[in-house]
Amino acid sequence: MPTASPKKGVIPRLLGVGLVFVGMLDSMLNWRAGLGTDGFFMFLIAAGLIVYAFGAIRRERAETN
Repeated sequence: MPTASPKKGVIPRLLGVGLVFVGMLDSMLNWRAGLGTDGFFMFLIAAGLIVYAFGAIRRERAETN
């Protein structure tokens, strides 16, 4: 019986979504507290989008092969 392995690109996409979620949540909490948005939170969101795109590209390449 073959073992089930995760498809390529799943882990980077999940990590990317997590980074975007944390960055957006932190920036909204800072906004709610009356503080300005910090550049670090924007970096988290941007890094999450880049990691997600990397995972999506990996998945697309795995499906075409």
